[in-house]
Amino acid sequence: MAWAYNTPDGTPNNGPTIVAVALSVTALALVALCLRIYVRTRITKAVGLDDWLIIASWIGACGYTSATVVQTKWGLGLIELDTMPDENVLNFGKTQYIGAPFYVLGIWGFKTSLLVSYVRLVPGTYRLLPISIAAIVTMAHIAFMLVFLFLCIPVQKQWEPLVPGHCADAVPFYLTFSSLTIIFDVITLVLPFPVLLKLQMKIRRKIALLCLFALGLFVTIVQIIRIQTISNLSNYLDSAEAIKWSIVETAVGIIIACVPTLAPLVTYFSEKTRSGGSSGNTPARPGAEGPYALQSWRATKSGMRPLGSTAGGENGSEKSTENILQGPVASVSETSETSEGPDPQGHAAPSGSRSNK
Repeated sequence: MAWAYNTPDGTPNNGPTIVAVALSVTALALVALCLRIYVRTRITKAVGLDDWLIIASWIGACGYTSATVVQTKWGLGLIELDTMPDENVLNFGKTQYIGAPFYVLGIWGFKTSLLVSYVRLVPGTYRLLPISIAAIVTMAHIAFMLVFLFLCIPVQKQWEPLVPGHCADAVPFYLTFSSLTIIFDVITLVLPFPVLLKLQMKIRRKIALLCLFALGLFVTIVQIIRIQTISNLSNYLDSAEAIKWSIVETAVGIIIACVPTLAPLVTYFSEKTRSGGSSGNTPARPGAEGPYALQSWRATKSGMRPLGSTAGGENGSEKSTENILQGPVASVSETSETSEGPDPQGHAAPSGSRSNK
């Protein structure tokens, strides 16, 4: 039985390959996302905006993958244009139109998730830089989505070519969009490096951090490959390679955005392994102080506050630092005030307010 509808058996078709790649990379991205959510909800107890953004990114990736799988049944992946059944053209165009907003959501989500996570990492007024870039990226992707949706006037001409109207030349737009996306990727990649290079820590750990953030180069490489496929577009069936690499780009972006957040998972289980079940050396419970501790986004009895907020108090006020990888590291990340004031008898705060230096 032929893969695409209304085509005879034996028709050359790359549709199954596209589906296999799309489902595989999207599933890998889901695994990375689930591990990240486990870390943030069960170990560090610190779910933030960056986590919600990466969830939105995966929803976009999943939607785009789903649209692509359906589109292969209507002819995406066919090798020769003359093998495309006329009765498939309408649904082919509709599924491509439906998939475009999901793609934009996917690539916007992982970029802004990384940028928001940098707010945890960088100190002082330098935080305004990732916030500003995130705002620019958001506005640019809104513009991209609007162009995708209104590339043809009337809109239905995108899936019904014979409808009277006109369409903008898609290839220059796609190339411009991809080029700007690469620029945003590079900016997002290099943004934390000035801070990381100034860290006062062991050289091995610093190199590990730099390598983690340098993983973003893979997204840029995928983007360059994708641009090559776009520049070779001559008809609508040629979009198969560009769509395949677009799915890979989004999935790789999600995975790379999740990897730096998984260090607490390694730390947590390695501590449990080293403890050997000894009651005298049991690892701290998830969310408590330790090398994988992060502040909760909710106020707690111990005086925890959301990231970036301060808790006043003249006595017992101490600085705790936050690292997007493993929690408190004084030289790495933002400094947020936490305090536990004196008790009614004027005694000092309990040991839970110790310095994390």
